[in-house]
Amino acid sequence: MNPVERVLHQELIGLLDRLATTVPDGALEAIRATNPNLKARLDDTEAKLAALRATMLDDYGRWRRGLEDLENLWALGAWRSAAAEEPAEHSAALAA
Repeated sequence: MNPVERVLHQELIGLLDRLATTVPDGALEAIRATNPNLKARLDDTEAKLAALRATMLDDYGRWRRGLEDLENLWALGAWRSAAAEEPAEHSAALAA
């Protein structure tokens, strides 16, 4: 589980814990029977949250790949700098 998944999981568990202490047993069935519009809104909001979670995880994957790309580019730059300095150092050593 990556760091973003852990945060999202912890927030969801926190929400479920809060709901467990405030929402009475049988509330979903009561809402479904007495207020279908509220049930539809609950379903819609849950679906939106699921889509947002998926988007965040996809974006985090792109973020991680971007970090890796940046690190690799810096490593390449350092390697090329070191390679460019070696002939100059080698030539100075030969001249001495």
